[in-house]
Amino acid sequence: MPISNYGVWKAQTLLQDESPHITLKFSDGSGKGKEAAINVASTDSDTRLVYWLQRQWDHPITQDLTPLADGFHKASGSGTDLSLDYVRTTPALVDFKAGQVLDDNGSNSTTNILDQLEPILNDAISAKADIYIFGSSYGTGIHDIHMNQGSQPRFANGIGEDGAIVFHYASDGHFEAVFLAFASQSIPTNDQTGAAESGGQTLAQLAGADSS
Repeated sequence: MPISNYGVWKAQTLLQDESPHITLKFSDGSGKGKEAAINVASTDSDTRLVYWLQRQWDHPITQDLTPLADGFHKASGSGTDLSLDYVRTTPALVDFKAGQVLDDNGSNSTTNILDQLEPILNDAISAKADIYIFGSSYGTGIHDIHMNQGSQPRFANGIGEDGAIVFHYASDGHFEAVFLAFASQSIPTNDQTGAAESGGQTLAQLAGADSS
């Protein structure tokens, strides 16, 4: 089951809130406020979040982002054309072994990841940085802003349809990036469906948070 209406939304970050997930308010020049709902806990039995924060991010895909006009741009989901794939995009988007796993489950997850994200979000808001949000558009906003593969088949999975948040600072041209996933997701993933393959390792195991 692929991710519906997958693509990237270019806009400017306005503010953030948490209730109960992290919500980013952003503007894309359309005159209507939009929001990005950042899910910080899995619905699987292991609810832990895995994250990668890059305060200086250099990747070839940024060359495809800066020419975009403000607004939502639907992607092909094939691993090209503005598509992200944590497993298949080259050069690699993330180092799975370097993932940071939040230890606390449940209601503490929002607070804990917000502690990590706040400096990035506050800097982006202050500098009026451009934001590129990869995920699933629902018209007035965007969600599924995390790795969207490696889950059991009962969950939505897709190839080339992973979520992320990228910031671009016009003042000096640098990029920053936030990548999110869930500890229960695993690799390798099926090349057609994106679902977890049997015999793989969870992201928690790869990051050294659980025994292999």
